[in-house]
Amino acid sequence: MAENCPKCKKSINSKDPIIICNSDDCLKKFHRTCVNVDDAVYDAIQKNPLIAFNCDECKNQSPKALAAKLSTMEDKLNKVCNGINQIQGRMYQQYFQFGNANNVDGKKQTNNLIVVGNNCNSDRLQVVCDYGRWVQVGKFATSTSEDDVIEHLAEELKINKNLVKCTKLVKNDANLSQLSYCKFKISIPDYRFSELFNESIWPSGVMVSPFTPRSQLNQNRI
Repeated sequence: MAENCPKCKKSINSKDPIIICNSDDCLKKFHRTCVNVDDAVYDAIQKNPLIAFNCDECKNQSPKALAAKLSTMEDKLNKVCNGINQIQGRMYQQYFQFGNANNVDGKKQTNNLIVVGNNCNSDRLQVVCDYGRWVQVGKFATSTSEDDVIEHLAEELKINKNLVKCTKLVKNDANLSQLSYCKFKISIPDYRFSELFNESIWPSGVMVSPFTPRSQLNQNRI
């Protein structure tokens, strides 16, 4: 069934050059000549999605009507955000689910869901965390202290500074004034350890690598 142009009230057939109002609630079709859209403007609209045509009715809407539209769009956006948050929550839970299934007495049994907390800012609740891995970080000025590194990581990672372990890698009898730089070995709880390899948390020029104890290095050389 042919549509009618809202301007001239005449029908629009497939051969007529038309233009569509870009407003989401409108989308009415007009003869191009009825809304005075010349060839140059029409070509620009077709080539650039940022250029849109709005009919006179949509352009002359009252502020109240525009506010209602914005409110509707906001509601839709909130629903989308809530959906995304729910999906992220389910993905996060699945990430911490250990194993798929075990055979118990010949029966297939699914493991219970296990969730691991990741709020590292609590001073009230003291938790024993696993520290199984370390990184070696350098090159820092010799005046840099362990407290400096701990404070930096606590701020960057939004983590309680008590959960950051840091040791300066210098010999006990070393003269810092004769060193050109110093390194540190650092660890945080295992469930956030990978974040230490995020280059954006470190100053430009800092090098981060897995820390290997000297004893293991000697074993590897044998």
